[in-house]
Amino acid sequence: MDKDQIIIIGGGIIGLATANALLDRGEKVLVLEKNSDTATAASFANAGMLTPSQSTPWNSPSDIFYILSGIGKKDSPMSLSPRAIPSYFSWGLRFILNSTPSRFERISKSIFSLAKYSKDLTEKIRKSEEFCYEESTEGTLKLFRNTERLQKAIDLSNRIYGESNSIEVLNQKQTVELEPSLNKVRKGLVGAIHYKDDEIGDAYKFCKSLEESIRNKGGRILVNTNIKRILLNKRKVNSVVTDRAVLRAKRVIVCAGSWSPILLKELGIKIPVKPVKGYSLTYNTAGLENTPNLSVIDESIHIAITPYKNRIRVAGTAEFVGFNDEVHPKRITYLNSKLNEVYPSLFSKVQGDEDTQVWFGFRPMSADGLPFIGETKIEGLYLNTGHGHLGWTLAMGSANLLADQMTNAETEIDSKPYLANR
Repeated sequence: MDKDQIIIIGGGIIGLATANALLDRGEKVLVLEKNSDTATAASFANAGMLTPSQSTPWNSPSDIFYILSGIGKKDSPMSLSPRAIPSYFSWGLRFILNSTPSRFERISKSIFSLAKYSKDLTEKIRKSEEFCYEESTEGTLKLFRNTERLQKAIDLSNRIYGESNSIEVLNQKQTVELEPSLNKVRKGLVGAIHYKDDEIGDAYKFCKSLEESIRNKGGRILVNTNIKRILLNKRKVNSVVTDRAVLRAKRVIVCAGSWSPILLKELGIKIPVKPVKGYSLTYNTAGLENTPNLSVIDESIHIAITPYKNRIRVAGTAEFVGFNDEVHPKRITYLNSKLNEVYPSLFSKVQGDEDTQVWFGFRPMSADGLPFIGETKIEGLYLNTGHGHLGWTLAMGSANLLADQMTNAETEIDSKPYLANR
C-alpha cells in the first residue's frame, strides 16, 4: 500500500470530483465508498440541475417560515419532525443566526462565486473528456404566480449576481412561448425568469463518467468498504481503519456528505452539517408527445422538474428527520400533486405507471449554507463536505479549490469563505 497516496472517504459526486482534480495535479488517490457502487446516495437521482442561479441558502425568512409551519406535517414543502427537533436545535440556532439580510446576501454571493466557477469547470471537462450525461444548456425557467414575489426575485438576483448571471424576465405570454407545455396552467402564472446560464443533466451518469476517467488516470476506487475510524499519531493523520484492512496514509479527505460529522466527531472535530432529506420521482415518458423541453422551478410550491430524453423527474421537499429512511406515502402524493399542478396533461399520462422510480437522499446541509473545504486542525485531514442542495452545482469548483490548497497552488477564486476551520 502506497502511504503517499491520498485517501478520499466517499464516492459520491464530491469525492469523485476531488479524486479527479488531484489526479490532474499528479497525485495518487484511493477512493473508499461504503455502498456497493459509487454515486448511489445523494448523487443518484437528484433534480439534475446545475444552477448557479439558485445560489441562496435555505435560511431566507420565507424558508424559515416554511420549516416552522411544516412541523409534524408530511404534506408540506419543508417538514420538521417533532422527534428530530432536539438533534437539530444547536444547528438550527446557527441556521437562524445566519439569516440576517446582510449575512444572507454575503453568503449567497460566496455560493454564487463558487457555483459559477464550478459550472465552467463542468463544461470544460464535458468537452475535453467527451462526457455524455443527457446534458442540456438551455437554462432554467423559474415560474411565479405572484407579481410581488417575481419582483423580489428580480431584485435579489440583481443584488447578488449582478451582470454575472444572464437572466431574462418573461411575462405570461413569453413564458408559454418558451415552454409550450405550460399552456394549460398559463392563467395561474404572472411570469417567469429564464436563467440562461444554468444547465441540466443526469448527475449519476456524470458521476459514472468521472469514475471511468479516474480509473483511466490511475486512480483506485474501492466499494463495499466501511470506514471504522481515522487513526492519528501526534495529531497527524496516520491511517484509515476499514472493515477490510488498515490503510496507511498521511493525507485523508472526508467527502462523506451527511455522514461526515459522524466520522469527525471521534476526532474531536464538530462541523454544523445535518442531513436534510429530499425526494424525487422519475417518470417514463418514452413515446409521449409534447413533453417539456426546459427544466422548471416553481417558486410557489418549491419543486423542480427536469426533462430528459425519455424521462421526466420531479424533485423537491425538505425533511428535517435525521437519517430516517422511511418513504412516507404523503411525500409521494405531494410530488405527484405538484407535477399535476405544473403539467396536468403530462401527469394524466404518467400517473399510475409502474415504472415510476421513487428515490430519496440526504442532503448535507451546513448551518450557514456554505461547504467546508480545506484542512482541519488535524494535520493531513481535509474536508470537502456540506454542499446542501447544490452538490453537483458546486462539485467541480470545490474539488479544484481543495486540490489547489493541498498542492500549495494559488486558488482561482477566494477560498476563505469555505475554509474548514472558519
